[in-house]
Amino acid sequence: MSKRNNNIKYQELYQNLQEHYEEMNDYLLGLIADHKCAENELRYLKEFIHYKKLDEEFHFFKEHAHEEYEPDMPFPYLTL
Repeated sequence: MSKRNNNIKYQELYQNLQEHYEEMNDYLLGLIADHKCAENELRYLKEFIHYKKLDEEFHFFKEHAHEEYEPDMPFPYLTL
């Protein structure tokens, strides 16, 4: 009887572990998809900056921009 209870306990633990694994796997797949979208978006932004011949302006902004906060805005933003 004790061996049977042990087996049931291990089966329940394994099932619980399997459920957490599947949940984590779904979460990671979502992160991977988001990362691919962000990479693609970044590629288009870089090409657009180059296409519009804004490379120098972009580098200037990148070097001199700072974050500003406004109380009615939820996130800070970059400005010169």
